[in-house]
Amino acid sequence: MSKKVSVIVPVYNAEKYLPRSLNSILNQNYKNLEIILIDDCSTDDSVKIIKKYALKDSRIRPVYSEINNGVSKTRNIGLKTFSGDYVMFVDADDVLTKDCIEIMVDRLEKYDGDVVDSYHLVMYEDKGKKYYFTEGKLPKEDLVMGSLEDNIEVLDKATYITGKLIKKELLEDLYFDEDLKRYEDMLFEHELKYRLKNMIFIKDVVYYYVQVSGSLINSLGEKHAAYLDAAKKVQEVYKKSSKVIRDRIQRLLVTNAFFTGITKVIKNDKSIVDNTKILMEYFDRFDEVFKNWQDNPKISRFVKKRIIMLRTNEKKAYKLVKKTRKKDFVKIYFKYMAFKNKYKGKSSEE
Repeated sequence: MSKKVSVIVPVYNAEKYLPRSLNSILNQNYKNLEIILIDDCSTDDSVKIIKKYALKDSRIRPVYSEINNGVSKTRNIGLKTFSGDYVMFVDADDVLTKDCIEIMVDRLEKYDGDVVDSYHLVMYEDKGKKYYFTEGKLPKEDLVMGSLEDNIEVLDKATYITGKLIKKELLEDLYFDEDLKRYEDMLFEHELKYRLKNMIFIKDVVYYYVQVSGSLINSLGEKHAAYLDAAKKVQEVYKKSSKVIRDRIQRLLVTNAFFTGITKVIKNDKSIVDNTKILMEYFDRFDEVFKNWQDNPKISRFVKKRIIMLRTNEKKAYKLVKKTRKKDFVKIYFKYMAFKNKYKGKSSEE
């Protein structure tokens, strides 16, 4: 008898994409599935769609929240109730290839792993034009990476919590932090990396991550300052790790925090003066969040200099805010990645 895979899908106002996502899960070659659909008090027709699909397939286990809890609590409902041997998180607007779970279960058992991961295929749409790319260069062969202590490169492999196949033993007493309103998946991801004994990173593209230009614009703003709250907790995860690992994770967090500040936090409808203040206050928190970060040799001098300048020189911070006010960095980044890591294989939205 094959092992059971529990697929946890948080749903909130996802009526436009939910049927496509559910079809991709239900039509998997691998059949021994438990599909936990947790509606987080949607105000559109998501509940109707869930009920319709649940009547068709007994593998679907619907859960309906009476209040809007947010994605962390919604996923935790799934973590507290799943019954499978393995777990996978899927977002309600994303798509799995037909052989996704079959491939991941095969690799996990073949290599005796406890987490199987891969690069997502990002499907980005802007003004009717579609771009397909992967987050990184695809490995030519499956990578058996071991633990973080064995291989520090585990830190750099994929940061999405979706699309992973995870052994249930690794999830014991592990839940999403419900106090974090943003980047809770980043914290959960690092808690997994700290625990895992053998990460398998496969060469196959099996998970499609769907993004539309307009929805990305709407997701920007001051709320991304919460990156610092999550980053502080991530460093706590590694407090007992070696200095090499602590320095490496701090470099990763500081660098990402820098780019988050200048490309996301100040992307709102406030004035240049207000955003200058927001940006300076954001960088002013670095000493409290990242202890002794300026002494970390792993962090580039370029990043260090820019952070110090932007939190101490109001004129230069103002100039940066003004200069970048109309630049859509997310769009620029996605189009760059579509050029750098253009996916040449077969892509499908079904």
